[in-house]
Amino acid sequence: MKQEKKQALTEFHRHTIQNAAEKLFLEKGLASTSLDEIAKTAGYSKATLYVYFKSKADIWNNILLSAMKMLKAKVENAVLSDSDIIEKYFVLCEAIAGFSDDYPLYFESLIGMILLENEEVSRKIYEVGEDITGIVGQLIAQGVKEGKVRSDVQFPNITIVFWACISGMIRMANQKEIYFSKETGYGKKELLRYGFETLLRSIMN
Repeated sequence: MKQEKKQALTEFHRHTIQNAAEKLFLEKGLASTSLDEIAKTAGYSKATLYVYFKSKADIWNNILLSAMKMLKAKVENAVLSDSDIIEKYFVLCEAIAGFSDDYPLYFESLIGMILLENEEVSRKIYEVGEDITGIVGQLIAQGVKEGKVRSDVQFPNITIVFWACISGMIRMANQKEIYFSKETGYGKKELLRYGFETLLRSIMN
């Protein structure tokens, strides 16, 4: 019981620090936020922060792990419906795009290079990322089983390609929305829908 209370108190302090850091990161950006500011916002001394986290990067990496879990939940919910495989695919794509709209800083970091100091957090982020790509793969495999997707697609290659294309299209649309709108006459959502459709057609029967 004593150990459980100690663990619960540790988790409370970690969450308090992490929530304060998250607020500052979203307001000011990662580079412009100092440990002193995080400590002050959380209501702790800077020395106390080091009891629970190794560094600012360690706090950030734990926040990214939480964000990755949030993205996984959105992807899982997208494929749980009774809709057909095609509709599930578009719901999944739109869920990822919606996550990007709601949490642009997290999305950009998760699909970019993540530099980790904590091996345990690194492992967990990798595992959740594998779970997400696995869900995409299961969706494609279901399409093959139903005869809607070509049987010659190669696993896991096709899963990696689809994840890269979906996330890459979203990233590009975020960064060059004005340019694409000017050149194509499409808004971001319309352009992404066209991109998702084009990608899907590449493997359909």
